[in-house]
This record gives sequence, C-alpha cells and structure tokens, in this order.
Amino acid sequence: MRYSAGHKERTRERILGQAGQLFRRLGYTGVGIDQIMAAAHLTRGGFYGYFRSKAALFAEVIAREPDLVRRMRARTGHTTAQLSTEALEIVAGYLAPENRERVGRGCPMASLSVDVARAGTGARRAYERMLLDLTAEFSRTMPESPDRERHALASVALCVGGLIVERAVDDPLLAARIGDACRAGVAELLETSDGGRSSRTRR
Repeated sequence: MRYSAGHKERTRERILGQAGQLFRRLGYTGVGIDQIMAAAHLTRGGFYGYFRSKAALFAEVIAREPDLVRRMRARTGHTTAQLSTEALEIVAGYLAPENRERVGRGCPMASLSVDVARAGTGARRAYERMLLDLTAEFSRTMPESPDRERHALASVALCVGGLIVERAVDDPLLAARIGDACRAGVAELLETSDGGRSSRTRR
C-alpha cells in the first residue's frame, strides 16, 4: 500500500512523541527500538524507514523545543523589567514542588542531561543548541552589560540543575527548599542585571 507524504510525517511524529516519553522516563539505555515502535503501534521493521539509528532518533528528540524555551519565547513584555517579571513567573512554575515530577518528565533538559553527556555528537549538539536558545531568552531579559551572558548561563543552570536535584531527593521539604533557593538565585541574577528595577516593578 502506498502512503501519502502526510501519513509518513504523522507516523514519524508519533514515533518521536513515544520515543521522547520513553527516553525521559527510562533513559536512553533503558529503551530499545522494539519498545519504541510497540508504543507507537508499529513494527520494528519500519523503524529504519524513518530514522537511521536509535542515536539519530534520540538526537531529534533532544532537538525538539522544550516547554521552558517555548514559554520564555512567548513572553509579551516590552521592557526588561516586564520580561523579568514574566521570566520569574515561568521559573517559579518550572521549579514548583507540586510540578517537579510533571515538569521533569516533560523537560528533556532536566530528564536527559546525563544521557546526553554519554550520547553521540548529534545529541550533544542538539542539547547545546537548546541550551543556547534558553540562554538567549534569559539574555533578552537583561540589559546589555559585560555580565549579561554569565548571568543568563547561571540562570539556566539554576533552573535545570535545580529541577534535577529536586527530583533526586526523597524529602519533599528539602526539595521545596532547593526550589526556593534556585528561584531566589535567578531573581538575584535578574535584579543584579537590571539594577534592581525588576524587584521594584514587582512591589
């Protein structure tokens, strides 16, 4: 049976979606092609019609824009103070204890960083692009200054690293303190970058 280009693209998206869920839940080494294709209701034999290898599929999963980047890009503020306020609201939701498992399962930056570090060049490059995209969004929150990139990179590290550590501890009160500390750290970086204007705006 001959399928349309649209059918092939929808099938490919289905494989990517199922693979992303499985990778985020079980890790790269914990998932095989058979498992991915079964989750997509397809046979293993069809896999190579869509992807060269499991590593290539993993790289494409990593390359997909995460919700944190998407939400930061969707901010509507026109000033650094407005963008800062929106950014802190997004960060608060990202690190909120009640959301940590849901966000962690959905964010490839938080759930797959260790796997990417052990993966091939394609996955690492895709991760790097995602990291730079998020850094650019934090940079957009800050006025031009010599410390702008450093503060943006630190903000990304606090968000992603904070969520990874939150998810790793068993004590919910400790997880909440970690999230609070990381949110405060991002707020301080943004306030330092804009001379405290964002803090005054929120009052």
